[in-house]
Amino acid sequence: MEILNLSKQNIQDEHICCAIGDKKSRNGYDKKKQWLKTQFKNGYNFQKVNVRGKVFIEYVPIEHSWLPLSGENFMVINCFWVAGQYKGQGNGKKLLQQCLNDTKDMDGIIAISSDKKRPFISDPKFLKYQGFEIIDEAPPFFKLWGLKTNKKATFPKI
Repeated sequence: MEILNLSKQNIQDEHICCAIGDKKSRNGYDKKKQWLKTQFKNGYNFQKVNVRGKVFIEYVPIEHSWLPLSGENFMVINCFWVAGQYKGQGNGKKLLQQCLNDTKDMDGIIAISSDKKRPFISDPKFLKYQGFEIIDEAPPFFKLWGLKTNKKATFPKI
């Protein structure tokens, strides 16, 4: 399946796969698209499999992340979701590989997750399976997962 890279030029024509994409949340969905348009200039990436479903990854350099993180030269996964019939087909690996490709000049990738799968947070089982490790924690259940591409780098912290 083809992976699309959303940009300021094509975002109006593409489905953004977001949980706020249903009819009840149309206003929020439109606002997210407007917000994304302002973030692409900061290195924000939105990659999705070319299907009408929740099969996407969003990531940004830590220097432009709004999460409470300290560190530098790491890519932050903001949202990563493979849902329904698209699970178990390698789509998550393909999307993560896109992020790794965009991280080649950086020290690695980080993602906030939790002690178990929770809504709106990346699945910790998938991160662990892909080689991520827990690098920091914050109560009540948040975990910061990291994957270094530069073994000498220092992991960011919450």
